[in-house]
Amino acid sequence: MNISFIAQISRFFFIASLLFSGAAWADRGVTDTEILLGSHTSLSGPASTWGVASINTARLLFDEVNEAGGIHGRKIRLVVEDHQYQVPLAVRAANKLINRDGVFAMFLSIGTPHNNAVLGRQLAAGVPNLFPITGAVSMVEPFHKFKFQALSSYNQQARASIRYFHRQRGHKRICAFYQDTDYGQEIRDAIQQEVDALGLEIVGETKHKPTETEFIGAMTSLKKANCDLIVFGTIIQDAILGYSAARELGITADIVAGQASNDQVVASAPGGGTEGLYIAGGARAFYEDTATAGQAAFIKKYKARYGEVPTVATHYAYMPTRITIEALKKAGPDLTTDKLVAAIESFSQFDDGIGTPTHSYSATDHSGSDAVFLDQIQNGRLKGVEKRIDLMP
Repeated sequence: MNISFIAQISRFFFIASLLFSGAAWADRGVTDTEILLGSHTSLSGPASTWGVASINTARLLFDEVNEAGGIHGRKIRLVVEDHQYQVPLAVRAANKLINRDGVFAMFLSIGTPHNNAVLGRQLAAGVPNLFPITGAVSMVEPFHKFKFQALSSYNQQARASIRYFHRQRGHKRICAFYQDTDYGQEIRDAIQQEVDALGLEIVGETKHKPTETEFIGAMTSLKKANCDLIVFGTIIQDAILGYSAARELGITADIVAGQASNDQVVASAPGGGTEGLYIAGGARAFYEDTATAGQAAFIKKYKARYGEVPTVATHYAYMPTRITIEALKKAGPDLTTDKLVAAIESFSQFDDGIGTPTHSYSATDHSGSDAVFLDQIQNGRLKGVEKRIDLMP
């Protein structure tokens, strides 16, 4: 058979396959009517408070865009898989979203170990990781054009809080209470880096599984270490129970947690069980009676749809959702991952209108924000203690 004829036939079928798949004019997950995003998150399990609230926020804002006609004629569809805060289920969920659903990008996926477990194959498949619900350094380092983060990192939060308490209150005996996970290790590493920088040492530490609920033994160990500052690498439940156990045992050390424990659910623990707990986070809680105009407008919309006041987790998700919407608009009608990346990288001092620190990106920095705030739980609320405690020399 004539080789030239075979080449022409092969070329015909190749072009036809591109046309039918849509790849001739757009990336995967993009059609003439739809942009498909995916999220593997915790709708149940120990991080469900964050998973449900963040997805609710995204759906609310995406639906507003869709009802107004979408973006360049396309509606945003968010496919969500519940991994119950279990790494094997996160791997399974991500494989489905990437290989079966063919999502354009992953969005607001929750958990440090969960993201770490799937990130390699996800990036290899050309699927951007947009604003995961984790402050892990690995979400932006090493640099990759498809990795974007929002808010400050856990490392920045833990180190800034230790430096603050050392300089302002003279604390020198630093202890660590953290999960036996990638996330917990991230906090442990940050504590070690900061005590080394300050010429101090970790005088006591304990680690626990994310599902553990009894911490008297762990806190007894830290009490014997005579800590004056305990740094928590916790999320919601273990922050509440761990702090309550410490105070029950009469531990008087200051205790500080990070963004993963930064929620009204923690602040309003039954019986005032978390009164006095400090939070070093990248975003602050807001309340109806003290809300700004922008916050009040969002609270009204959120309550109308979900019947409750938005939590810090919704605040965490609001900025990334706004950035994603504006970037999709800016990328233009011929949407590709490269055009999306360029659009996000063009944002400088992006303001979401509800008090989140402004975010900036560039071709060499996808971290968004370095801001760290210090709050304390007082009378069941998160109250600002310091405007900023960013990690400074």
